[in-house]
Amino acid sequence: MSNIIDQLKQIQADAQVFYIKVHNYHWNVKGMDFHPTHEATQEIYENFAGVFDDMAERVLQLGGVPYITLAEILKVAKIKEESAHSFRSEAIAKAILSDYEYFLGAFSALSKSADEAGDKVTAAYADDKCAQLQKSIWMLKAQLG
Repeated sequence: MSNIIDQLKQIQADAQVFYIKVHNYHWNVKGMDFHPTHEATQEIYENFAGVFDDMAERVLQLGGVPYITLAEILKVAKIKEESAHSFRSEAIAKAILSDYEYFLGAFSALSKSADEAGDKVTAAYADDKCAQLQKSIWMLKAQLG
């Protein structure tokens, strides 16, 4: 189970950084498509608030200890912060697409590990996230042309 806990904690950290990163996009998008991008990014960060909470709670259920400080999270996160203060929607879509592809890989690996360990709950959750991410990736690719 320690491998599964490690993977859950990695996704927890990455989801937390992604949550803040998408807030930056939400607040600082510029241009004629401000409104749809502003609304879309809100939906994204609300979804990822649930992800990092779910990961932390599953870590606890499996007997582990989730990350509780930003310092811990930033030390291990593979998703990188975004420090710019102005974005066009196309750049936002490309950045989110890249991060979604990373999360798809992370959830796919988690599903495989959980399935091999007989952890059906974690595997089912990871599979559900994979399905959601595959659809979101398809939609972003269609948007970007």
